[in-house]
Amino acid sequence: MAMNAEISTKPMMENSNVVGGQLALFSKDIPNGFFRDGFCRTGPEDEGKHSVAATMTASFLDFTSSKGNNLKAAGVEPGQKWCLYADRWSEVMTAAQEGQLHKEAVAKVNLTATHQAALRTVSYKDLKQSAAEGFAHGNWRQESHHNPENNGRMTKEHDKISSHDLSMAPGKGTEVKGTRGERG
Repeated sequence: MAMNAEISTKPMMENSNVVGGQLALFSKDIPNGFFRDGFCRTGPEDEGKHSVAATMTASFLDFTSSKGNNLKAAGVEPGQKWCLYADRWSEVMTAAQEGQLHKEAVAKVNLTATHQAALRTVSYKDLKQSAAEGFAHGNWRQESHHNPENNGRMTKEHDKISSHDLSMAPGKGTEVKGTRGERG
């Protein structure tokens, strides 16, 4: 399945994920996303907003096929990583919340690879609720990252990431004998 890569005029450094960090690469094995570069990034030319980084489930693929978007025909399989339309992911999430689908039907989300544009359509709470293992529980955000649930205010959730051991700071700790003040 050969696809032409789109060329983006948007620099990668401007792409942020839903937890406030730089957008992570989602898949090198099968280049997907609107720009076919493995990132779930979007831009004005991406009408479908391929912004949700998710791992496919058989139920998700069946549901989206029933709505006219047959990803299986394009070669997408359960367990495969794929950049989804935020609207389609939201539709499946809503169907699961209303009891029309099992919760397992909702494709698991990689929060660090999901573009911040997804938040225009999907709540951070819903994304986090369906986060892939390792993202769903606990405080893993870095200090001073934007918290989408906090109305734009900054948050501190760093107690499990850093010990703030000042002996590790530059100029502190053990000096190597014979090197202090010497220039090479």
